[in-house]
Amino acid sequence: MAEQGSQSRAAITLAVVSGFLIFRCLWRVFTPGTEYALPPWPLVSVISDILMMVALFIIKPMVPTATAESPALVRHATALFIGGIVATAIMVLIRVSSDRGWWTGHLM
Repeated sequence: MAEQGSQSRAAITLAVVSGFLIFRCLWRVFTPGTEYALPPWPLVSVISDILMMVALFIIKPMVPTATAESPALVRHATALFIGGIVATAIMVLIRVSSDRGWWTGHLM
């Protein structure tokens, strides 16, 4: 019974972290960047994005395999996992694509 609770918490955690990464990526792609950040913050931002991606890799094996009777978060865990990984890759690519992208973190 306790194992089932931890598996559902893992699915919720995976959904929250993936959703945060996806939302943050969409915000950076569709919102123009305004001011340049102070020198340590672009690096801190990249490191935090990568650490959240590593957290996805740690959480994913804890989510139970999906069946027809599984909750929606468990059934869509793989799609959320892939979305979070792709969002992190896009955010890192934005950072290394140009000098302005490095300082603002935004595509435009």
